[in-house]
Amino acid sequence: MRVVAIPFLDEDPALVAHNLAIAASHPSVDRVWGIASSSPGASRPDIESKKIEIVPQTRIGELRPGKGDAMNTAIVLALEEGVEHLHFYDADITNFDHTWIDGAEAGVDAGYEIVRHQFPRAATDAMVTWMITKPFLAMKYPGTVLAGIGQPLGGELLLTSAAIESMATSPMVRLRSDWGIDTALTFTGVASGHSLYEHYVAGGKRHSLYGSLADLRTMVAECFDVAARLPVIEIPEVGHFAEPARDVPSDLRSQSGYSVEATLPLLTAPWGPGELEYASRILPDDILHPYMQMVETGDYRFFDETTWHVVLTETVIPGIPDPALDALIFRLWVGRVLNYTTKHAVRGYEHALDYLQGTIDQYEAAAKSTEGDQR
Repeated sequence: MRVVAIPFLDEDPALVAHNLAIAASHPSVDRVWGIASSSPGASRPDIESKKIEIVPQTRIGELRPGKGDAMNTAIVLALEEGVEHLHFYDADITNFDHTWIDGAEAGVDAGYEIVRHQFPRAATDAMVTWMITKPFLAMKYPGTVLAGIGQPLGGELLLTSAAIESMATSPMVRLRSDWGIDTALTFTGVASGHSLYEHYVAGGKRHSLYGSLADLRTMVAECFDVAARLPVIEIPEVGHFAEPARDVPSDLRSQSGYSVEATLPLLTAPWGPGELEYASRILPDDILHPYMQMVETGDYRFFDETTWHVVLTETVIPGIPDPALDALIFRLWVGRVLNYTTKHAVRGYEHALDYLQGTIDQYEAAAKSTEGDQR
């Protein structure tokens, strides 16, 4: 049985219904699950298809109830019902069509156990991916598949039955009821030895972008938390194939992922409770002092890739979620994203993407060098 699961919360009900109907109309899809959040204000799509079932999101994880509970609801149900292929797609995709499903199924037909979709993004989109998830994966697992996955935070993927079982029984995956679920799924898939196919969606993933980076505050904290906690273990060699990238649509080349003007006030916002104390404890003086100056004046020019690498390697994650650390990480991340945006993204699309990938390569090379020294 082949199932498409689309978690939804507060997206446009008409768009959610449209995407559910698109999935249901695919000839190879047997059932479609709309995983409905129980939060007040959640979408209530109007649907008319016997293939589509609205499944209430259940409480599975131990952190903030969110996307992770929705995806885990589908994974657990898929294991119980013997689903062979479980697709996931975000509810807010405005260009969702049969080709997404076709591309995923082609990866399985080629012999792979997990398929992840990757796609071109605006130069200032995916800043959680580029500044948090990809750096941590490169630093912790240099030379492995994890260090080079195109969209480690993408919510568009296909799990075969073997991968479904691995995810359903993984304590890490079940724990992440929040935005951390995508990182947990990415890590667990490779760490469990499942082969990986990356399907390239040439048209990009069209969805609503952001105003201020404040819209991503919760995501930043949760994605940093899970990535920083990933265990440093030996990663098995797995079969891996990534479809080559193609020409980037012209509108994505000039698209802005967020508003710089609306974001700047976040730098000089009042200290959060315990934020300055945490900064004093974990940041070396050559970063702490300009950081404090940034909060006073809004000057983020010091926040280059080298400074950010120190932040990523020096930060100690406490045993429990810590609001003071979350406030600190968010402000540090905002400074880093603004530095990149105004120094590199303004120099053109190719330069920006080359720079972003170059930072990941730099972090991975540094990790390999450290591994060599330890041997």
